[in-house]
Amino acid sequence: MRERAKQKGEPVLRDKSFELLIETVKAKKPFRILEIGVNVGLSGIAMLLSSPTSNLTGIEIDEEKIKEAKENYRQFGVENRAKIFQGDASEIIPVLTGEYDLIFLDGPKGHYYEYLPHLLSVLNVGGILFADNVLFRGYVDGTVKTPHRYNTTKHSMEKFIKAITENENLKTTLYRIEDGVSITEKLK
Repeated sequence: MRERAKQKGEPVLRDKSFELLIETVKAKKPFRILEIGVNVGLSGIAMLLSSPTSNLTGIEIDEEKIKEAKENYRQFGVENRAKIFQGDASEIIPVLTGEYDLIFLDGPKGHYYEYLPHLLSVLNVGGILFADNVLFRGYVDGTVKTPHRYNTTKHSMEKFIKAITENENLKTTLYRIEDGVSITEKLK
């Protein structure tokens, strides 16, 4: 399904990043997972299949993607452990309640920094924030010159990385694979 989705041009998590996500889920065995940017549900399915006691809450803005994700959940038998909120993550994240053991952040890149305080408030101590695309096409680490139209997103991502690496209550590892991944553990 991942290969078919790639061929259709869906923004599917890249292979090494996907492997790292699944390794993280298997090691953490989170009870509650929050996924920002569900798309057609493939990463969520993989996380749920990798951790049979996990439950997933997803956020997705595109109604058609939600329909496809729900059908994919059904095909893999995980529909009873997954629910999706439809809407703009910028509006949903600030009003989330409950606590999560793992948050998979793969939504709008220019909003990661804006989301961060809200995500940390619902992340359990010992929980993991797994963020994809943190090097944003090579613009953030300077390996690629940033086109003017991406400057705002680049600067927002730089603030996000600074916030997760300089906060003494967090322990972050930055992986320079593919488009960049950060794994942040909430210490207190």
